Amino acid sequence: MAVTIFPVMILVLRDQRKRRHAAQFVICRGFRLFTWLLDATGVAVAQTENIAILRQAKSAIIIANHPTLLDVVMILAQLDRCQCVVKYELFHNPFLAGVVRAAGFIRNDDNPENLLNQARDHLSSGACILIFPEGTRTPSQKKLGRLQRGVANIAIETEVDLIPVVVHCNHDTLKKGVPWYRIPPSKIRYQIVVDQPLSLGDICEPDLSRAKRARAITRRIKDYFVDRLTHDFARIRT
Repeated sequence: MAVTIFPVMILVLRDQRKRRHAAQFVICRGFRLFTWLLDATGVAVAQTENIAILRQAKSAIIIANHPTLLDVVMILAQLDRCQCVVKYELFHNPFLAGVVRAAGFIRNDDNPENLLNQARDHLSSGACILIFPEGTRTPSQKKLGRLQRGVANIAIETEVDLIPVVVHCNHDTLKKGVPWYRIPPSKIRYQIVVDQPLSLGDICEPDLSRAKRARAITRRIKDYFVDRLTHDFARIRT
């Protein structure tokens, strides 16, 4: 797809908005096909709860924990299109650079002001943005990694709702520090649980300073995920 579909799309679709929508649609449908192949071949399967919340969402920040390499694949496979904040390395990857640029994805190392402006523009147009607050995969044998404040800063700047997505996985497979070739003893099972949107006003006091609001939001997100991942660590260890 990176060397066939997307180069043609960039040449044919000159309108940036149409190109982004088309690229995100192709990515999501490509991931949907990939997840079907994983299930059909007995490698991995994804089950969802309340996925309609994501499919109906507009102008919201989707936040999810990041236990494995396939989390973004499993989430985007459930949607038709979505904006993402991705690692800057992808913009220099010879295979994926054209893909992420065509889709209009936001690089996580960009100038903070530029990142906020891009997020504001996407959200104001009705798009949703998927962000992993950890910024990278959860370390092996951990429930959650250290959270970055990017989500909090975007939320404060745009004042949109946060939609939490909890990703459960029955194996410690494809986590940070675990070799990709380490085969699990049974089929990898993902459970993607979508919860009701969190309003910014319900997370922190509006009269706090920006720095205190960012810390409060980050702490609330951390507590939310840790609470819902309580049993994951025990299951992985057994």
